[in-house]
Amino acid sequence: MTRKDSSSGSISRHFACFAGEIFLAADEAKHCSQVLRKSVGDQIFVFDGAGHEATAEITAISAKRVELKILERRQTPASAVSISLIQSIPKGANMEWIIEKAVELGVNAIHPILTERTVVRLDAKEAAKKHEKWQRVALEACKQCGQNWLPQIHLPSQFTSILNTLPTQNLKIIAALQPDSWSLKSILTKPITNNEEPRTVFLAIGPEGDFTPAEYAAARACGFIPATLGPLVLRVETAALFALSVLSHELRGDTGLRPILASGEFIEINT
Repeated sequence: MTRKDSSSGSISRHFACFAGEIFLAADEAKHCSQVLRKSVGDQIFVFDGAGHEATAEITAISAKRVELKILERRQTPASAVSISLIQSIPKGANMEWIIEKAVELGVNAIHPILTERTVVRLDAKEAAKKHEKWQRVALEACKQCGQNWLPQIHLPSQFTSILNTLPTQNLKIIAALQPDSWSLKSILTKPITNNEEPRTVFLAIGPEGDFTPAEYAAARACGFIPATLGPLVLRVETAALFALSVLSHELRGDTGLRPILASGEFIEINT
């Protein structure tokens, strides 16, 4: 992935560990050296998925390792509100698309779930393979959109099995077609406890055939509030992105978090 910088033209963006010496290895080094054909003296952006980013100069390069000289470090503050998507796994490649777009919208974690009406069925080996692929999709999305916080992608699990593992003092929303569902606006304008605004939000999106009545009941028992997403029946991927967009806008305001220089000043990036 590349993006434009006002002074350096097109600069590629790569994932690297920021503990100790910073360098590119494995697939990142191969992509930088053989696909992008970078050379010594070129500048790149590196980020660690934990809010840190830096501008670096390549000092040595091979297909297995790219040595870097750090020119400037930046830090992107974490959002004041964490948003987690609990997403029923849809058919085909739609889950990959949902993950990519959810990353672009700033989601902090994604819980892929299997429900009674989920068409996709995975054994342990298939689940692990999907999980690995979804992690790669999330990482590539971070590179592409400039996101410095890499979301946590959880292993696929049964919906009912994760309900009791979620923290209690948080806002939990389940997209619902039930007649007693609340609008997102009405849910978000009502404090969840002690007149405090939510700091963590869990959003559950069901499968093509919707959650079953038993699953809705289990979710409600764990504190989920049923939310309508409007008068029309949305596709799974549309529902996820619509709800995430509303939550991000209403709870976070300006979602375009800008990296901060070591001096504490914000920087502007031309994308």
